[in-house]
Amino acid sequence: MDDRPEALREVLQRHVLRGMQAGTLRTGDRLPSARELAPEFGVDHRVIVAAYRELQADGLVELRPRGGVYVAAGLSGERPLPSVSWVTDLYMQAVARGIPIPELPDWLFRSIASRRLRAVIIAGTADQAAGLCRELQDDFGLETSALPRREPGTDAMGATDAVGATDAVGADDAAIRRADLLVTTGAYEVEVRRVGDRLAKPVIVATVRPDLIDGEWRLLLRRPIHVIVADPRFGVLLRQFVDNTAGADNLHIVPATPEAVRAIPEDAATYVTRGARERLDGVPIPGRILPPARVLSQETTREIVTFIVTANLAAFVQGPLRRPER
Repeated sequence: MDDRPEALREVLQRHVLRGMQAGTLRTGDRLPSARELAPEFGVDHRVIVAAYRELQADGLVELRPRGGVYVAAGLSGERPLPSVSWVTDLYMQAVARGIPIPELPDWLFRSIASRRLRAVIIAGTADQAAGLCRELQDDFGLETSALPRREPGTDAMGATDAVGATDAVGADDAAIRRADLLVTTGAYEVEVRRVGDRLAKPVIVATVRPDLIDGEWRLLLRRPIHVIVADPRFGVLLRQFVDNTAGADNLHIVPATPEAVRAIPEDAATYVTRGARERLDGVPIPGRILPPARVLSQETTREIVTFIVTANLAAFVQGPLRRPER
């Protein structure tokens, strides 16, 4: 876990906002103190205090002298406004590059919207594939599809020879050939890169935010949480991820069946994977539903954004759209 105040600030901010959206936190609720969290994160309590002070400056929490830390009054769980310093820095960089401030929004829009880009996701479980599809769609605006997988029990993407590996990831599939980008996980990197090389497709190997387990899930696991999964193998992976985290016994894996879902307590914190939601197809889900978590690491995020901007700027320069006139 990164022990910088800004990194902890992001973890605590996500915890507060997701809790407000799910109803697990409400205005005026007391949050864990800096001294409570310091040993869990393995940092000096003053680092936690500094992170909380930044959240207070953003209007998310209230620090009461000798009284603790509380969810700020009037907070609705909506996405917080960007800081003045962040927006100022963005405009300062534009001016330094000769882009007038009024023209910057058009430049930024064209740098991500001059081309419609498609990504195909290759992952080992339906939950991973659906989750990556959602994140690439919602956060990056990519059109996505998951690669059709072999039935459970087969050696999906496990062939070691060139022909076998290619067939395993469906290199001849129309979606693969139409794709601008292939996204996979580390388990299938060799096979997918082989296909990418054969078809001249860029490949990004997605990695998970290091603070997802040590930060966000550590806070979630302070109380029981039910996670509904479409594929039992994803439940096994999740248990392995949190195995050494305090509160790991509070994790309850629930298969995506109507019978299992109905057994979830009405007031339970509940996380539903995208794959499980699709499989349940309208089945009522009890509990306080947590919003989806962003899972991609900063390194993966940078790779994806670089790919999007590079492809769009090339289309912007070569295509019918013209640069804004000065």
